Amino acid sequence: MPPNIARIKDTCFHGEVYEPAEDSFLLVDALAAEWDTTFRTRPPRVAVEVGCGTGYVIASAALLASASGIVPGDAVPGDGGDGEIDRVQNAAAAAAAAFAYYATDINPDALATTRATLRNHGIADERVELTRGDLLGPLRERLRGKIDLLLFNPPYVLTPSEEVRAGGIAAAWAGGKDGREVVDRLLPDVADVLSPDGGTMLMILLEQNKPREVMAVLERAGLRCDVVRSASADEERLHVLRAVKGGDR
Repeated sequence: MPPNIARIKDTCFHGEVYEPAEDSFLLVDALAAEWDTTFRTRPPRVAVEVGCGTGYVIASAALLASASGIVPGDAVPGDGGDGEIDRVQNAAAAAAAAFAYYATDINPDALATTRATLRNHGIADERVELTRGDLLGPLRERLRGKIDLLLFNPPYVLTPSEEVRAGGIAAAWAGGKDGREVVDRLLPDVADVLSPDGGTMLMILLEQNKPREVMAVLERAGLRCDVVRSASADEERLHVLRAVKGGDR
């Protein structure tokens, strides 16, 4: 695991909330890699996790931002070297001074668990807004065209469709036909909510979810897509799909 991410020992758990597993860790690995590359000089100012569960992923995003010096009112110190480096670093810090975190979940137990996880990691309540709702919920209109970083570890397990509507912890993993019934409801909104200059979504998919079909849908909406991480776990093949709007990646 990379440094500066959420700690399992400080992550809270609840019997009705999906616990961090290989998919969560893979998503955070991909997120950390983004901070080491693109986000280093172009940090996301608005980040949203859809389906926050225990809060492990959104807490990791907050910690990675803080470790990069992205705290309101702070400046990135110069290294006494190249002035252009100082300029880029300070511009990044200034741009991120209004960094805002949001997390949604349809399960109220997940929101309470996420809040506890954030507090355990020293992340103040006012730094992360938690919203109960289906997928993006009310954030869909409020943050249209403003989301620089969208994180989603969806219910992707192939199940009968009725399990998708069962509620409870099943809602965290039951994906219906092809494991895509929940994913497919979010896809039409992704291009609309991402910011135009490099807004990025990182999403977990199972091989059986037909990632190339998902990428084709997003590409038709004008996004650039690739698979940035893959791993095998419990006879499953997991992928992290990245979709980017605009920018110069």
